[in-house]
Amino acid sequence: MLGLDHYAPFLLSALGITIVVLVMYGLYLRSRLLAVRRRYSGRNVRAAAPSVTTAHAASTANGPSST
Repeated sequence: MLGLDHYAPFLLSALGITIVVLVMYGLYLRSRLLAVRRRYSGRNVRAAAPSVTTAHAASTANGPSST
C-alpha cells in the first residue's frame, strides 16, 4: 500500500525517540517543580523564625516591671 514495511524502522525509531524525549522532559519538569516547592517551603520556615525571635526580643526588651 504505502510501503509501511519500508518505513517501519524509521517510524518506530522516531516514535521511540519521541517517547524518550517526552519522558526526559517530564522528569525535568518534575525536578524543577520539586525544587520550587522546596525553595518555597524553605522561605516560609525562614520567614517565620525572625518574627518569633523579634516578638521574643520585644517582650524581653521591656524587662520585668518593678512597680
